[in-house]
Amino acid sequence: MDDKSALFHDMLNYSNDMIFIIRIDDGHVDYMNETTLRILGYTFDELQELGIDKIRRPLKSSEPFYRHLQELKQVGKLTDYAILTKKDGTKIPIEANVRYLHRDGVDYNIAIVRDITDRIESEKRLENLNRQLKSSVIKKEQELHKTIAFLNGYKLALDAGNIVSKSDLSGNITYVNDKFCEVSGFNREELIGRAHSIVRHSDTASSIFEVLWRTVKSKKMWHGIIKNRKKDGGYYWVDMVIVPIMNEADEIVEYIAVRHEITKLIAQQEKLEHILATDALTEYGNRHLLMKDITETENPSLALINIDNFREINDFYGHDFGDLLIIEVANTINSIIRDRNSKKFYRLDGDEFAVLANGLNHETFIEKAKEIIAALAETHLIIRDEEIAVQVTVSISFEHDKLNLFTSADMAMRSAKKNQQSLLIYDTSLLLNTECENNIKWTKKLQKAIRNDRIVPYYQPIVDNITGEYNKYESLVRLIDEEGKVISPFFFLEIAKRTKYYRSITQTVLEKSFLQFKDTDLTFSVNLTIKDIMDEETQQSIFTLLESYGIGERVVFEIVESEGIENYDRVIAFIKNVKECGCKIAIDDFGTGYSNFEYLLKLKADFIKIDGSLIKALHNDKDAKILVATIVNFSKQLGMLTIAEFVSDKKTYDLVKEMGIDYSQGYYFGEPKEAPVGLSG
Repeated sequence: MDDKSALFHDMLNYSNDMIFIIRIDDGHVDYMNETTLRILGYTFDELQELGIDKIRRPLKSSEPFYRHLQELKQVGKLTDYAILTKKDGTKIPIEANVRYLHRDGVDYNIAIVRDITDRIESEKRLENLNRQLKSSVIKKEQELHKTIAFLNGYKLALDAGNIVSKSDLSGNITYVNDKFCEVSGFNREELIGRAHSIVRHSDTASSIFEVLWRTVKSKKMWHGIIKNRKKDGGYYWVDMVIVPIMNEADEIVEYIAVRHEITKLIAQQEKLEHILATDALTEYGNRHLLMKDITETENPSLALINIDNFREINDFYGHDFGDLLIIEVANTINSIIRDRNSKKFYRLDGDEFAVLANGLNHETFIEKAKEIIAALAETHLIIRDEEIAVQVTVSISFEHDKLNLFTSADMAMRSAKKNQQSLLIYDTSLLLNTECENNIKWTKKLQKAIRNDRIVPYYQPIVDNITGEYNKYESLVRLIDEEGKVISPFFFLEIAKRTKYYRSITQTVLEKSFLQFKDTDLTFSVNLTIKDIMDEETQQSIFTLLESYGIGERVVFEIVESEGIENYDRVIAFIKNVKECGCKIAIDDFGTGYSNFEYLLKLKADFIKIDGSLIKALHNDKDAKILVATIVNFSKQLGMLTIAEFVSDKKTYDLVKEMGIDYSQGYYFGEPKEAPVGLSG
């Protein structure tokens, strides 16, 4: 067997799908790939002796297998649905793409068979959802075949559901299948001989194609997501694999690209990101978008704007009236900003707004803030025939450190409110009596707590929404003060991150959690920040614990989703290594931070924890409900399980179950305790 044939043979053998080659006249099985034997549990000889008819039951009829083979001979190709019985008695539903092939006087049935258990279960659970999102990212890296004849048969089956093209060494198209023409809108005559740039969309950066060509020319497979252009000017998204095809001299002779269209999945993601970034009341950007824009702005300055005495207005006139006032104030401020190239406007929580400037002169920005204060003071807003005079407090920060920009502006706002100043510019002197004092106090508390072993994990149950079982727990750090009071990490964790004590806290929680669960059958999760993952000593502690206790299959590492990732390679390497130990990965607080499609694909998470602020708002916030439904549907398309955080009552629990969320966590099931429910110590 030459190298090329061996490659095709390996592609077939290690395909994700089961592959059969059966003689039509007598039902004799000439070939089954290794995937078939692994999934069904039989040896080749056992299956040959049993016969396909003994393990196959048609899904919608009772026709015998030989009649099915004769039908194939007549129609040439068909899609068949049936039930296969594995050696252990387990029954699995399958979809078979079947092709008739005549070779050397013999009629063959070539079947590519896929286990569709997950698909059928999802259809039952999601029958009321959008079935158009049923197609997920399906990788087609099938490696083919022991002969060219069987390769052609497999190619025909592959063409049926994927966008396939071949190109020469210069990147000129030499072949496209029908699906390529159907999706792109071009016909073959317009495509053959042209460069692939004919479908290149202007939104796709040229750097992506530079990496693509560098990769495939080095004889490596390239995989990525690309936005392509249609003939009519529209676009479509594809998940694409490009494989260089080698000859017997190990030289590249052509390239084959297999694409799966994911346009609807990308549209769903864009909808999700829009909801995440938009304030539902005013339709302006929200806090999440502000934080993201701060990190992406080259030279940012920030102004926070707070309505004075809004609570009194809200309490006197009612929340509906308050909402209308918020909208009017927001529109008034936005109209004053005018230059959208240098300034962006946001509505944050409650009665607070923000203006983010980029590269604006300090004096100009301060004058704009004064203009906003004056304009609102001089404008009497009419709400439901009531004339309302509005005054605001404005704080501004010009901090160079983007991470401290919002915090410093917020600190200036609190100081301005306290001293009844309408405008206050942040400077470092505000820190002296607040942050420094607080940091010193908690640093001392941390030092004593670590020295006296008073850093402990508390455990909160995560409940299976189908069975109601308490078989998972999250480890949450707590500090026990000198009086025995249990202190939340809200008061000390951020300070710990700025000191030498943070690593010690993480390692303590890890060690005590492993010790607590080592002799149980319970699964437990531990939170890790990107700082933890990037720390070599912390990583070493994790792998030492995994090796010592040997319980990796019951460990989930929750990555704090609100943190940005700068070095994906190191994070992905860590995830790969812990998964090899049996561990799983969860993304924590999803819906509040860097929530995007690429993030999920890269991290290959097993669980998505939906942020508690969204779960708490399900009953009275239509947008929150739409967003959560979108996240649930989105995660199912990616094969990930979902966990609802902050489930505090039966009404919320019933709703999250109805929405198809897999697990729940919150005070309805129990607050964090020193030991999991039912365990001592």
